[in-house]
Amino acid sequence: MLNISALRFRNNNANCFLMSKEYPKSCRKPPRLRAGGTIAVTAPASPIKDREKLARGLAYLESCGYRLVLGESLYAAEGYLAGSDAARADELSRFFANPDIEAIFCARGGYGTMRLLDLLDWDTIAGNPKIFVGFSDITALQWALYVRAGIPSISGPMVGVDFADPDATQLSLFWSLLTEPTTGCTLWQGSPNDQLSPGCTEGILFAGTLTLAAALCGTAFRPSAETAYVLLLEDIGEEPYRIDRMLCQLLLTDVLPSAAGIAFGEFAEDTTRATSTPKRPLETILAEYIAKAGNPPAVMNLPYGHIRGKISAPIGLRVRLDADRQQLLLLEPFVE
Repeated sequence: MLNISALRFRNNNANCFLMSKEYPKSCRKPPRLRAGGTIAVTAPASPIKDREKLARGLAYLESCGYRLVLGESLYAAEGYLAGSDAARADELSRFFANPDIEAIFCARGGYGTMRLLDLLDWDTIAGNPKIFVGFSDITALQWALYVRAGIPSISGPMVGVDFADPDATQLSLFWSLLTEPTTGCTLWQGSPNDQLSPGCTEGILFAGTLTLAAALCGTAFRPSAETAYVLLLEDIGEEPYRIDRMLCQLLLTDVLPSAAGIAFGEFAEDTTRATSTPKRPLETILAEYIAKAGNPPAVMNLPYGHIRGKISAPIGLRVRLDADRQQLLLLEPFVE
């Protein structure tokens, strides 16, 4: 059966295959982060469990010359949540509405961000685009920010995790994305062994944790099949059969077949958990689902995931995925 969403045409200028779909016209880019600007820090998912690491992360940001506004969620806990859903949603909406705040950084992930998506004041958020940075469970909020409000964000370092032990290579790209109208930069350069399927394509980047991408299937917060998009997926603590199951969910809900291109980051397995389930090589599983999705340009082994030194991935911006050259290129600035 012909897969209409997989049809591509050749762009002679870029020598790439492009999805025959349009990009959204309503992207609301945030202003760049000024020297000495104000950053709000929030915990929209789970409560802080390592306050010493959070303190080190906050100290790092202050050492960079930024003023900080600390959310009440950093000190709240209701079981596995950093306070009530209403309180966390209200805090995010207030941070977006506050004209003195230029950027919002998440302290950690965990679980709980999806619980906020139907509580947020999307009209206020859409009218006040700001730099937003998060990772892992924050994927749900970041995809929703672009789908519902047209606001791009950075899937990258978090205050209570990465900033507690700064990696110079990681943070060089990160800060340049936030403070300069950077375009045409290389987010990743791999090797021939990283190619899963040949080709070159362009689209809006949707990066994040596979578990959250699967959880968003069937909701109004997943990428639209009418949008040319590139997926970048990673996860941690998931056995091969669970990765298989979630990729199958993305396949059956047309998220994989509708993608212009697909990239896989790190999949760190939990080796401390005993299991009697037989294993299959992860590369075999990934290759199977690329084939089932119609063999779009695809690569693996990007240094993106629950690892130190992960690349920063701008969700909601146009990228070029060149599987033949093993490159992921950013095609437009993140900030204005």
